[in-house]
Amino acid sequence: IDAVGPGVAEWKSGQRVGVGWHAGHCGHCDPCRRGDFFACQVALLTTGISFDGGYAEYMVAPAEALASVPEDLSAIDGAPLMCAGVTTFNALRNSGARPGEVVAVLGIGGLGHLGVQFAVKMGFKTVAIARGKDKGPLAKKLGAMHYIDSLEKNPAAELNKLGGAKVIIATVTNADAMTAALGGLAPNGVFIVIGAAGPISVDPILLISGRRSVKGWYSGTSIDSQDTLKFSALAGVQSMNEILRQTLNRR
Repeated sequence: IDAVGPGVAEWKSGQRVGVGWHAGHCGHCDPCRRGDFFACQVALLTTGISFDGGYAEYMVAPAEALASVPEDLSAIDGAPLMCAGVTTFNALRNSGARPGEVVAVLGIGGLGHLGVQFAVKMGFKTVAIARGKDKGPLAKKLGAMHYIDSLEKNPAAELNKLGGAKVIIATVTNADAMTAALGGLAPNGVFIVIGAAGPISVDPILLISGRRSVKGWYSGTSIDSQDTLKFSALAGVQSMNEILRQTLNRR
């Protein structure tokens, strides 16, 4: 923080902070009063859309958008955790899965490679699903107990061999890949969509017969980002980053 505005008491100059996707809300509408800040009907703010952010040398942000960054977490390691990290972390911790239950992460790219790590550190029996044998070593390196190559095997059938997944976190942007995994949900299982894809095909009988459900998940607020950063620093969750250097003259 370089400076704080009038009336800001909880933050001080010199503190290490970050700003995630959710950058503010009114706090007064009915959804906000219920704690559903993502559904704010009056003044939902998003970083990079409501105001400039990530590529700026300096930015102005609402105080409620700030998350404290642990001292032992570098800016390079922390930045992705406030986007891909908070999305996967928050979806998993609110999924209803218990330690020891099967949790599958569909896709191990920018979102999924963090989702696998979070699932492992939360104590879930973690299954990674991706396309190609070449992704297997990465899945195991991230801590997954099982890897399913969806090019070679039916992901739903393989999950059912493990007893079915309590939760499937879909990080991919391929609707067919999502549809193919849906049948791997255990009874009362939840398929959580956090990757933006086209329309997916859902068999109503699958949902009705086992009380299965499909839902989406919004990233998270500043306190969710702060929780993500703390958990990552304590548990050793690390983002795989490619660093692009920029100069002020844009060369």
